[in-house]
Amino acid sequence: MSQQLIDQSVNGIRMRVCVAGEGPPVLLVHGFPLSHRMWQAQIDHLQQQYTVIAPDLRGFGGSGVTVGTVSMEQHARDLSELLDQLEIKEPVILGGLSMGGYIAWEFWKHFPEKLKTLILCDTRADADSEEGVNNRLKMVDLVLRHGPQAVASAMIPNLLSVTSREQSPEIGQNLIADIESTEAEGIAASQRGMAERSDFSGMLERIEVPALLVVGSEDILTPPAVMQAVSAQMPQASCFEVSQVGHMAPLEAPEQVNQEIEKFLASC
Repeated sequence: MSQQLIDQSVNGIRMRVCVAGEGPPVLLVHGFPLSHRMWQAQIDHLQQQYTVIAPDLRGFGGSGVTVGTVSMEQHARDLSELLDQLEIKEPVILGGLSMGGYIAWEFWKHFPEKLKTLILCDTRADADSEEGVNNRLKMVDLVLRHGPQAVASAMIPNLLSVTSREQSPEIGQNLIADIESTEAEGIAASQRGMAERSDFSGMLERIEVPALLVVGSEDILTPPAVMQAVSAQMPQASCFEVSQVGHMAPLEAPEQVNQEIEKFLASC
């Protein structure tokens, strides 16, 4: 099936988006500081039954950069506008990984009528601790001073499990290339936005759409216990743990994750 990369004008920026397949709409929201390419295995699989929409968020991939701070709400508003531009009328299946999950919470809050189901991978609902905020601001300073090359390799141990790094080194190499191709100002803007993000942990019981939570068993950024706690508070959520993978479960174990997504969507 054909996949096309198109540019849309969205809220004052150029947004690059991959569109593939036909059927009910699936919106895939990438993690930080990556691009839609992290979802390639899911795009290839889901396009057989769905219209898959996988954008590069503001500041990443082929999309335009905003200097300063880009909030998670801004990203959610960009996604809503993108759906309007693409004339997507029906509620979407929204999949988000890590930062994509933070954006998904905002999308649910501001555009509930556009949301059918959630697929949340390796993410969390709470805001950053003071230490977490400080670490983000340190990365902002580092990336603006020395460029994305200064952080790319250092991020890999947090993103991938030991098993993935040893058995599939190309995954890490591709992630490094993706990060290094990102503009420093784009990385800084969303990093500031994540440092200021809202705490949704007290709202989870109000999120009544069906939800699948996916987490790597070796995820050190959002460990299984974190996502299991989120799942337990959501009325229609289930949590699936993928063994021997880290923070990038859809990329590290695509066949397992695709199979679980397929089962979940069939049950909906």
